[in-house]
Amino acid sequence: MDGHLALKIFAGLMGIAAVWLDFRPNKRKKNADPVIAEADERERHSWRYPRRVVRMIQFLLGVWLLWQLIRFILA
Repeated sequence: MDGHLALKIFAGLMGIAAVWLDFRPNKRKKNADPVIAEADERERHSWRYPRRVVRMIQFLLGVWLLWQLIRFILA
């Protein structure tokens, strides 16, 4: 029984860490060279839709995983 409780505590801590790591702000450094900075911006703009799809899949899987974690802890 004690091992099961320790597993639930560990799973809860890992869930909190995962949520905290996912919602940290992304810090992008702009390049000092304006030509490279403009090329970086064009590339980010051209990949905006695939990045949105990947982020949506990550979000949905994260919500599902968090739900499973809550069900495990409360069971």
